[in-house]
Amino acid sequence: MVRFELKKVLGSTSGRIALVLLAVVVVLGCWMSVSEVEWVNEQGDVETGPAAISKLRNAQKQWAGILDEARLEEIIRENQRICATPEAQSQDYQQNDIAYGWTLGIRPVLNMMNYAYSKDFLEYDWYCNEQVTPEQAGDFYTNRTKLMKQWLLDDTGSAQYLFDENERNYLIHQYESLETPFYVDYTEGWTQLMYNSPFVIMVSALILGYLCAGIFAGEYRWKADSVYFSARHGRDRAVWAKIKAGFVMVTGLYWASVLIYSLVTLGLLGFDGWNCPLQIDLWKSFHRLTLWQAWVLTAVGGYIGNLFFAFLTMWVSAKTRSAVFASTVPFLLVFVPSFLDNLGSDTVSKILGLFPDQLLQVYQALRYFYVYDLGIGVFNAMELLLPLYGLLTVVLVPVMYCSFRKRAVR
Repeated sequence: MVRFELKKVLGSTSGRIALVLLAVVVVLGCWMSVSEVEWVNEQGDVETGPAAISKLRNAQKQWAGILDEARLEEIIRENQRICATPEAQSQDYQQNDIAYGWTLGIRPVLNMMNYAYSKDFLEYDWYCNEQVTPEQAGDFYTNRTKLMKQWLLDDTGSAQYLFDENERNYLIHQYESLETPFYVDYTEGWTQLMYNSPFVIMVSALILGYLCAGIFAGEYRWKADSVYFSARHGRDRAVWAKIKAGFVMVTGLYWASVLIYSLVTLGLLGFDGWNCPLQIDLWKSFHRLTLWQAWVLTAVGGYIGNLFFAFLTMWVSAKTRSAVFASTVPFLLVFVPSFLDNLGSDTVSKILGLFPDQLLQVYQALRYFYVYDLGIGVFNAMELLLPLYGLLTVVLVPVMYCSFRKRAVR
């Protein structure tokens, strides 16, 4: 019966079109990840493609290792040498691009310096690294915590309204307990994989929600509900078959899409840097994760989010008997929070941090300071989102079953 339900959904014209769209999304996600990696050659021109990826990887591999004070001093001196060249001092943009290309091997560290040596925690100055001296190398890690504390404890800043004392202590502890010095390496494979993951995971949720919308509403659309409910197992086994079909379809298509996207992207860009800390890319993040752990969290969060969206869509279709109305549910859950977030309110953003759309963009959520004091302890958004929507997804199973099983034939 499960196979029959899957054939009804995936064998239809609309189902086949949805599968083609899902494949296109995966291909686009891989293309976006690979095409965004650039190399600037000796003429100041931008190169892309496999050769550019190889050149960038080799340049950054030369600086791979433990980023201790001695290595930081070495990188600062190299940056000073490049900044003093005629190319860097020139008023010609092409010459500036040539000098920029020389910094690509140390660019990840220079980007971190722009945060570590800025005047304010919320500030990012692209040219800040040019002002850093070797004598300041010892302040690289301590500045990260120092600037964060200044922001949290500033009585005139926005942080005083966002966090209570327990939440502030939690964030400070997360910063102070982060293991340093960092291990740095070429990490483009992992960072590009996660940067573009919201596109793949979000669009997958919309497509899978559309496919699931017709599972319960199909009999009403085809005017076959009378026959369906009068059948021997029309109100028990057949209902379970629909639920199982939705679960199998979402699980199979989601993980197939994510695994193909992951393997192609990492296969082309490289698996290097899997054990580097998240802060190499998200300097301000308080989460103590390596890049591979962040990707596992992103993929698992996306799966729970896709499953929740799909089951919620199926429940709405069972209640309303309308596949069209039910298919709008994923769109509303994705786009309404994004619209509300544009209001610019930090308090609203913190509330939206617990909405299910966050599961579809975990890597983006890891950069935000979403922490919640629940009285029994302080929890970050991921510690609440995964169990909360995992539980709601499980609860939706009997709710769907009862909703459709009790529908009267009219």
